[in-house]
Amino acid sequence: MQMKPFKLLFLGCLIAGMLAACSNDDVIPTYDVNFGYEMPSDMGTYAIESGKLTLTELNTGSVTVVELPVAAAPRVAAGTYSYEGTMTVMADGVKRMLRTVGNQVEITSTTSSLSLNWFFYNPDNLLVFSEIFVTGSLNAKGTSGLYDSYFRIYNNTDETQYADGLAIVESKLTNTDNNTIVTPEAQRNANFLAQTVYVIPGTGHDVPILPGHSIKIVDQALDWDEQVAGALDHRDADFEWYDEVTTGSVRDTDNPDVPNLDKWFSYSATIWLPSQQCNRSYALVRFPEGMTTETFLAGYVGDYTYVSSVTGKEMAGNKCYRIPLAWIIDGVNLCPTEVFTISSLDSSVDMSYSAISDKNSDKNRFGKMFARRESGISPAGNVVLMDTDDSARDFEVKSVK
Repeated sequence: MQMKPFKLLFLGCLIAGMLAACSNDDVIPTYDVNFGYEMPSDMGTYAIESGKLTLTELNTGSVTVVELPVAAAPRVAAGTYSYEGTMTVMADGVKRMLRTVGNQVEITSTTSSLSLNWFFYNPDNLLVFSEIFVTGSLNAKGTSGLYDSYFRIYNNTDETQYADGLAIVESKLTNTDNNTIVTPEAQRNANFLAQTVYVIPGTGHDVPILPGHSIKIVDQALDWDEQVAGALDHRDADFEWYDEVTTGSVRDTDNPDVPNLDKWFSYSATIWLPSQQCNRSYALVRFPEGMTTETFLAGYVGDYTYVSSVTGKEMAGNKCYRIPLAWIIDGVNLCPTEVFTISSLDSSVDMSYSAISDKNSDKNRFGKMFARRESGISPAGNVVLMDTDDSARDFEVKSVK
């Protein structure tokens, strides 16, 4: 059938009108966007090495990627954006990773600049110590600490992480140690010498930690406030470490409602108490796949030789096991400032230490914990804790109450 001329004319006008309308609607203005950098307050002198900023327009889903450092202001289409970026900088001679996130940012003719708030970020550490409380609450006599110490492990990501098989270990060496290690395998840059190894039980997906959440691991899962007013109630603990003792007068207390850690090793013949002097180091360890208690204890005995700083004689060190540095996912050195000599953990794991007091005998340390500082907010809205592998920077001392 042949179409009549007036119908052809009408159809041509309709198509022309649609094309014109589409052409007008699809023209989205673009603007040169200038970036301002809000860096961490204690960053010091820095130089940007590399980085990438990804901007996503929330209505269309279009993505703009900007390489950092920016040579010239990029052109970005008008719209409402979320953004996420990572950046590597050299700060005072140390390489640092930074991150920035934002949402509901308008790019228009009057808002064509964007201030990026950067915070410290470590992409390798998914689970970290968020709180370390080893002094204990002050006992009723005011002379020492209770056994209400605990560790809190935090999921520093936006995805569920699993703590099955994760170990909490305490250093054999104190951070006040002046002895010279002779054995190559015991050198700090080779292995971490651990005198306790307690492992979270599970087969792989039994102990989930949701994004922005944590688990609490305690010495004894009791309500300590019933014994000393102001002490902690640990009946909500996720795990406790329990030392079964059958000889002597010292006994541990087991809360049957709270699961126990698997005890792979402890130097103590009775019960393990984390150092109330806060002069040792602690690490979270992820063993290689297939590692068992038996294979670890058989293959990683940490016996070593050292030269005493007091007598100058060679002596033997034992009751410890070697932890390869590659197994450590988070490590923290602790020490009072006046007695610090050298860290038990190599500087590649923790380049400094956190101090709860100046003096080793300061009673004000009781009831105080090491708390990891907040660094920023993740794209999903979860708190990101600071993790620069520098405990002096990452932690602050707070009261547990």
